[in-house]
Amino acid sequence: MRLGHWNANTGYYRQSDHSGMTDSLTRAYGRLIAGAAAFETPAPLRGPDDPWRLHVLAHPHGPRVLRARIVAPDELPVAVLAVAEGGGPGARRAWHETVAEAPGLMEGCDPTPLRAPPDGPWVIMALLMALAVHGDAVEWLGEVEQCIAWAFLESLPPMASA
Repeated sequence: MRLGHWNANTGYYRQSDHSGMTDSLTRAYGRLIAGAAAFETPAPLRGPDDPWRLHVLAHPHGPRVLRARIVAPDELPVAVLAVAEGGGPGARRAWHETVAEAPGLMEGCDPTPLRAPPDGPWVIMALLMALAVHGDAVEWLGEVEQCIAWAFLESLPPMASA
């Protein structure tokens, strides 16, 4: 399986596969997502003592769609992301909400790819204004986004065949 990664601020697109993601890393992020969602409280993002938090958003998008925020130690959200296995109304809503949260498309970028989500598995991330205050997070945000996306997708039970 290949995962499409989208940046809601630039329209930039890339793909990844699961290579480089260890099973233990996928399980750790899977537990993080499940815990943050179950307890409805932001959870430490990169380890038990990390002041950065993952806040899983309560939403009506359905069980196969994740929306979450990455929150800095000063409680400012620096990014919002959505992950989905494919299409459907919940996935489309999550995609459009994430695109809408981006402060704006960078000048010279084509907005066409951001109008609708792809059919296959995808993750889209919007970088928020607070990232200007927390520029050090730029170094690791892409890697964390990939870990969250793969952990969520790997945690989904197989879909029943039609």
